[in-house]
Amino acid sequence: MTKIQLSKNFYLHEFTRSSIAAKYGIPVVVKPDSEIFHNLQRLCREVLQPIRDALGPIDISSGYRPPALNNHPRLRGSRTSAHLYGLAADFTVRGMTPLEVCQWLEQSGLKFDQCIHEHGRWVHIGLKADPAEQRQQLLTAWKPEKTAQTPRPKTIYTPGLHRIADLLKD
Repeated sequence: MTKIQLSKNFYLHEFTRSSIAAKYGIPVVVKPDSEIFHNLQRLCREVLQPIRDALGPIDISSGYRPPALNNHPRLRGSRTSAHLYGLAADFTVRGMTPLEVCQWLEQSGLKFDQCIHEHGRWVHIGLKADPAEQRQQLLTAWKPEKTAQTPRPKTIYTPGLHRIADLLKD
């Protein structure tokens, strides 16, 4: 298998692997020279590579999601997800908490549309297709505790960057 490079330290296969896709037989294919391929290159060049250069190795947990994967009941991605276009990635940085990475991003000067501290477990970074439309939006995604009234609580997106434990107290 030939490794297709997107930037100095990132390769296409990192953005097309998915345990859900593998388990359910959902193909995740990106053709070189496609719009999605170019979007992934841009995501790497403009955001992920600078993060890696500053903070160290990054592990991508979710990159490009074709509609069949994004809509799968095990994933339930947003209908407007930037992952559908190769403009988002979920990741962790070795040796740092997701909140620390998000706080670094807030101060970094990098241009992005959304930076989401997701459930205290990973960082979501997304771009808009038009570079002039980046919102620099900072959010924390979290779920309230399960109760008898809400056995399957929905994810809440709170503006700003927060420790999950602080949100659970309120």
